[in-house]
Amino acid sequence: MATLKDIAKEAGVSVMTVSRVVNKRYSEVSEENIEKIQAIIKKLGYVPNSSARSLSSKSSKIISIIIQGSNNVLESPYNATMLGHIVQRVQEYNYNAMVHFINEYSDVTKHLQSWNAEGAVFLGTFDKNIQQIQADNKIPLVFTDSYSSIRQFINIGIDDYRGGVLAAEHFINKGHQDFAFITPHTSVSQLIQQRLRGFKDTIEAANLNLLPEHILDPLDMEETVTTLCSFKKQVSAIFVAADNSAIELMDILKRRGYRIPEDFSIIGFDNLPICQYVSPRLTTISQNIRQKAQYTLDVLFEHLKTPSLPTQNIVLNVELIERESVRDMNNTTL
Repeated sequence: MATLKDIAKEAGVSVMTVSRVVNKRYSEVSEENIEKIQAIIKKLGYVPNSSARSLSSKSSKIISIIIQGSNNVLESPYNATMLGHIVQRVQEYNYNAMVHFINEYSDVTKHLQSWNAEGAVFLGTFDKNIQQIQADNKIPLVFTDSYSSIRQFINIGIDDYRGGVLAAEHFINKGHQDFAFITPHTSVSQLIQQRLRGFKDTIEAANLNLLPEHILDPLDMEETVTTLCSFKKQVSAIFVAADNSAIELMDILKRRGYRIPEDFSIIGFDNLPICQYVSPRLTTISQNIRQKAQYTLDVLFEHLKTPSLPTQNIVLNVELIERESVRDMNNTTL
């Protein structure tokens, strides 16, 4: 691989002169040398070392995307979709996206500072560490889906509570009276807690009940289905706070001989593209993931341009997308 030294030797100039051409500081180099050096760069196929340039330059053109967990978090369709939209948006701003998977808070600052990142987006639950992350890194930082009590930080989220409200209202309008809520991390995720709270509050406002034993936090969906089907009072309406889990639930129920929506009605959350292709097509709460990613990056670059801007907490709306996975109990012909 060609180096600056190789190019300088062939061009008969100093390494510093070559560096100035590579970094487009043309005002300090003669026209003749610019043309000569560019021709040699092309001939030798020289590629600048981006990491070295980012460390030596005031502008690295790097936006870090910090994702909590190992790279298997991208097995989640939501995470993969969100990341794809974010990377695309970073490139539209003519910046480079660098993705880091972290398990320990202490790794955040190490990654940001070692690559001289100009800004960062956080995907995952960082609520406990937001204040310290901000104290350690004086660059624009945008968090997503945070329910931290810290006031002075930038967050882009959705109205999770309203998502639960919409799911409950749809079931109730369709004549359902017996409900279940299924999703992992119910006890630890504030995001999931908000979806559950909206669901439960709306059911209770209609003088109905979501029984505590009907709130399931599955480690294994097969076992969860066994529990679900063993209730003394059979539920008819199940809100699953993630589409991929809802689709897994539907598959297991169908394999066990149950019909959807005749035996169980199901609503998911996210409106992932796959919802349109399962059978029956999944009714779900839609968040606009592309819009969320766009807001996240637009706000980040606004703060890059004007660091003195005040912090923001943007809450995007959600809507129910009705398809075929909820039975109308008011229709006695089924």
